[in-house]
Amino acid sequence: QMRQVNTTVVCPHFRMLSYDSNIALMEHKVSLEYSAAVRPVCLPKSTETLSSSSLCAISGWASLKMVVPVLENETCEINSCFSYSEGFTARMLCAGFLSVSG
Repeated sequence: QMRQVNTTVVCPHFRMLSYDSNIALMEHKVSLEYSAAVRPVCLPKSTETLSSSSLCAISGWASLKMVVPVLENETCEINSCFSYSEGFTARMLCAGFLSVSG
């Protein structure tokens, strides 16, 4: 579905250098039609802890959709190709696959 965005609200705590609080809400001009492929996002409760044995679904601006394992933040800090000046914060989620080549 293609929809025009009416309003975008970026988290006021977003930090470009570290990508901390990298989340935004978009209000569409016309409502989406829910289906098996389009539905509201399910977020964990603020008191819920995601363990490294959890799986999460990710998506992006393209048609990308994958299910990836949650990793310990230390794993991402050691293996990240990005230099986060603040490291991984409590508001970040470390998930994905470690490449064989490092």
